[in-house]
Amino acid sequence: MHFRFIFVKMVVLALFACGLVVARPASAHAAGVLASWYGPGFYGKPTASGEPYDAYAYTAASRTLPLGTRLVVSRGGRSVEVTINDRGPYVGARALDLSQAAAQSLGLIRPGVAYVDYSVVSYPQSQTAYPQEPAAGRTYTVRPGDTLTSIAAYLGVSVGYLARYNGLANPDYIRVGQVLYY
Repeated sequence: MHFRFIFVKMVVLALFACGLVVARPASAHAAGVLASWYGPGFYGKPTASGEPYDAYAYTAASRTLPLGTRLVVSRGGRSVEVTINDRGPYVGARALDLSQAAAQSLGLIRPGVAYVDYSVVSYPQSQTAYPQEPAAGRTYTVRPGDTLTSIAAYLGVSVGYLARYNGLANPDYIRVGQVLYY
């Protein structure tokens, strides 16, 4: 009888702990993402946003964040605000590619690659939550239940095209609210 009571108590405690892990609130803050910087050889070349790359502007590239998103990026007690204007990085597990000026302000030039923290300041305001028709604005916001295959069919493009155009390293990973460009 005593063992049964202890067993039931342990099961209840384990279920409670699992519930805490599952119910934890979503965070708008990404901690400890790998970032690098780029500059030499890219100056003046067009970015994914269409504007020429300026190594002295506070900009960054991201594979998943919408173009025009403003971030505060921090490293070692230093912070800078950058605007996402390009796609990438396409090397390893890096999440952000910072402009030369932003990297210099964070002390990232010498190491080249380091972990940074970032938080979203704002998303572009021109994006609508649900497109009226596929060609309006050339963006699509992922809704609950969407898959890249269903989105591609709706937009009349291929899954490969959407993955390449949006810099998706893993086409099976999209999230609700993510803006896809086509």
